[in-house]
Amino acid sequence: MSSLLVRVASGRSSRSCAEAAVDVEGWFGVSIRPPLALRATRPAGGRWRWRTRVLLVSDHQESVPAVTSAAARGSRRRERTRVLLLDAAELLMSQRAPEEIRIEDVAAEAGVSAASVYVHFGTKDTLLAAVTDRVLTVATDALRSAYEAEASPLERFAGVGVTYMRLLLDHPAVVKYLTATGERGPRTPVEDEVVARFSQLRREFEQSIRDAVDAGAIRPVDPESMSYLLFGAWNGIAALALRRDDLMLPSERLEQAALEAGVALLDGLKAESPRT
Repeated sequence: MSSLLVRVASGRSSRSCAEAAVDVEGWFGVSIRPPLALRATRPAGGRWRWRTRVLLVSDHQESVPAVTSAAARGSRRRERTRVLLLDAAELLMSQRAPEEIRIEDVAAEAGVSAASVYVHFGTKDTLLAAVTDRVLTVATDALRSAYEAEASPLERFAGVGVTYMRLLLDHPAVVKYLTATGERGPRTPVEDEVVARFSQLRREFEQSIRDAVDAGAIRPVDPESMSYLLFGAWNGIAALALRRDDLMLPSERLEQAALEAGVALLDGLKAESPRT
């Protein structure tokens, strides 16, 4: 935190550059009280000397843009680190149970120090909760966009399947969560939220199936049962990418197989055209 870049122009009098105060609260994500006060002096005929490793701006008005620019860079750097940590934690959540994930593992995967995890999130539980919240937001936005698309009921029905499969393949941590909670039941508030959110999304999918049936776009089926069947099928298909045995199938092949299966399903569900 002693690398704050400011300047002292040569030829200025010690009176004009003698002292400056810089408020660095929030600069590096920490608070320093009181605002940092620094002094620069120059003996007669000698060089400027600083009592700290921080260089002073010789003119206060000149310091404002420099401080603002550096603060912006610091903010971007913190955001990049935060995203790296979220991405690393999400990857590990797709591979291990939450209790098996260590702070050190997340930091190593992100390429940062373990201290960065504590600076940005405080605890492992807070980090994992942030990952879950991010994934749930992505899932909710993607599926609701598919549900509300300006398209025919049949096209919306098909679009939901493609969107959900893409979501599962892009965020395998979702598959891991749904599989774990399905086998043993949710154990934490975060897992409760995952189940609640996907239950709501499943109900919205059920409604999209009902709309397609009511519009005569697909043959009469039980919308509730069909929504459960398809959600379960998609989760099971995506889980093949997470296997560590001969039953593992790469996500690229899974996506292609799911698309082909979807076409076959739609062909079977399409309402028969009335004969003339």
